[in-house]
Amino acid sequence: MQCSVDNCEREATYKAAQLCQMHYFRVRRNGTVVKTPIGRALRYVTPNGYITLYKPGHPLSNKTNCVFEHRFVMWPIVGPDCRPCELCSKPQTWATCHVDHIDDNRQNNSPTNLRILCRGCNVKRGFRPESHEFRSKVGLIEFEGKRDTSTNWARDPRVKVSGNTIRLRKAAGMTDAEALFSEKVTHNGRRKAPAPRKTNHKHERSNAVAITIEGVTMSAAEWSRTDGVVVTENTIINRVRSGWDPVEALITPGRQRPIADEAIKATYRAKTRELKKGQAA
Repeated sequence: MQCSVDNCEREATYKAAQLCQMHYFRVRRNGTVVKTPIGRALRYVTPNGYITLYKPGHPLSNKTNCVFEHRFVMWPIVGPDCRPCELCSKPQTWATCHVDHIDDNRQNNSPTNLRILCRGCNVKRGFRPESHEFRSKVGLIEFEGKRDTSTNWARDPRVKVSGNTIRLRKAAGMTDAEALFSEKVTHNGRRKAPAPRKTNHKHERSNAVAITIEGVTMSAAEWSRTDGVVVTENTIINRVRSGWDPVEALITPGRQRPIADEAIKATYRAKTRELKKGQAA
């Protein structure tokens, strides 16, 4: 048996459909024996229920040249500049807006069933407070006929506590009204005063190396950062512990013996006196 498609000379592999293998799978894939561009369907329903159209060159098409049908329908109505959110009037672009299906039917892409929303309004639109009863141990909070979550109650100007506090109060056995409007209790007044610091002044610590020159006392780290000192903090500490003169420990370059020139020592002592005057000022 030959394939029933015109000008096809292949054998009809699928006898019931009277089609060859190529045309049979083309019908299964595209709904027609006609070859579609790049071998894909012109209209396709995604796994989550949205309809995509094959529209190469369309401003809203993605890298596979497809565009969602609900966005394709709204494009000529709204225009390239888009429009603000229809619920909160927040400015939108086609890169940020959501095209919402009013009746929740994702395949009903009639213009009367579509509207432009921002992301926040589109997310909140599907919010069902009752769904939180199954996820929260304390359920919804009801007051004056209104039932809502603790997080939303915390946004009420009359409520002065957080949503977490409301949940903790409900878990502790408070009524809904008490959980919402009981006076906020803090524990700041009952906190113990912080203990005094156990560490003494940095010059008085047991492992500190305090160096005093011309009445100026600083640690080895502080001396290593002053002008004229040519060695590191560790070098200064090792030299002082080895019995070096403090001035020689600071101004002697590394890997050299102590300086015997008294003129250099006197110059550095003069700099130290200037440093002392600056600290006093």
